Amino acid sequence: MLLGAAVLAGCTGPGPAPDRPGLGVLRVSDPAAPLAYFEGARARRLADEICGPRGVRSSIDDRFEDGSWIFVRGCA
Repeated sequence: MLLGAAVLAGCTGPGPAPDRPGLGVLRVSDPAAPLAYFEGARARRLADEICGPRGVRSSIDDRFEDGSWIFVRGCA
């Protein structure tokens, strides 16, 4: 359940379009309860819910930036 979660999908640089599954960048934030750096697990759960049954493709390159967690590999 995504209560108040907002998602911004977009490329942060050259690369494939974010609307193709498994490609692009997934930016996850929650305006109702802003994310902090230490809430990577919460951001991952939100991303998994957004991405559906296959979930998000998490990697060591994921990062926290300006109140959002960025999953560079997007949805699986």
